[in-house]
Amino acid sequence: MSSLQNFKLHYLPAISCCWFIITFATTYFIAVFYKHVYPVLPYISETGANPPESCIFGQMLNIGAFLLSLNMYVRYRQVDFAIKSNNVRISQKWNEISVVIGYLICLGITVVGNFQQNTVLYIHLIGALVTFGGTAIMFILQTRISFALRSFYEKHPTYGVGEYIVYFRLILTICYIIFFIALCIFSFVSVEEFTGINYNWWTEEHGGYFWHVLSTSSEWFLVVTLVLHLITVVLRYYLFNKFA
Repeated sequence: MSSLQNFKLHYLPAISCCWFIITFATTYFIAVFYKHVYPVLPYISETGANPPESCIFGQMLNIGAFLLSLNMYVRYRQVDFAIKSNNVRISQKWNEISVVIGYLICLGITVVGNFQQNTVLYIHLIGALVTFGGTAIMFILQTRISFALRSFYEKHPTYGVGEYIVYFRLILTICYIIFFIALCIFSFVSVEEFTGINYNWWTEEHGGYFWHVLSTSSEWFLVVTLVLHLITVVLRYYLFNKFA
């Protein structure tokens, strides 16, 4: 019980961030070791499409989705508190819609992890669309909420993270949307030009490789953007714990 009481709020997004990094790094190295994927910028899902890495991929994404759901709930409660303080000019519906989409994202992550592309491709793609597309929507909502919370932080400056963090999140949101659109476009173009047999082993010798690399790079940049966003959450929760 004492150890739980000593658990700081900012540990949660920090653990979540590290967990996803470890997940993707682990499955990537295993997939490359068994030659299940071409080592140069494969899709993240491809690194978890074949056993044994698929088992690790699914289980770790399930845990990661649970950790993210906890982050969604904490954020919802924080914004709810600020709105009820009557210091924020924003409707509660923004917060409610954001947390619902957040939970859908967590569900999408579990679908991606448990329905591998090699066996149930269409369900896997639906999960990926819900995850990445939902995250884009949630980023937009959270950016709007962050700007609205500035009035709350002006009255309670010890809980604020600074204007620069708010604008940094805005930049992350714009980048995320650009990478998401690029992923959708380049993946479609690359598949149309692919001349090989196995999509998991897409090399320079196959058609559409240039577009394929642009597509996979966009997906990895999406993850990097998400990690950076989680880091800003770590800072926000740290300040909350420090002065609460």
